[in-house]
Amino acid sequence: MESCEKFQQDETDSSTLSLVPTIPYSPINHQALLVLQCADSMQPFNMVNDKFYQMQVQMLCPGIKLPSHNTIQRDTIHLFKAMSLHVQQYFQVIFIYHLFTEI
Repeated sequence: MESCEKFQQDETDSSTLSLVPTIPYSPINHQALLVLQCADSMQPFNMVNDKFYQMQVQMLCPGIKLPSHNTIQRDTIHLFKAMSLHVQQYFQVIFIYHLFTEI
């Protein structure tokens, strides 16, 4: 992990910095990005089992332990449930607003 952080510090190219936000590596940040990737890009949870993905991760940061597909699935479901509550609350407010403004 230290080699990854050193590489991030040494290899700063100003032409690409504005295109992709830099997130410092931590196991929880990596896990969060995997969950977002599955949710946003409709990737399968077991993408972490793909041997080429595993090779890519090890090439970029040797020694990284990937979360299991079960962990990614659990966290994605948790994200969905948490966000669905926000959507539900949003529509309740809209409904109440329309209920009282149309009287």
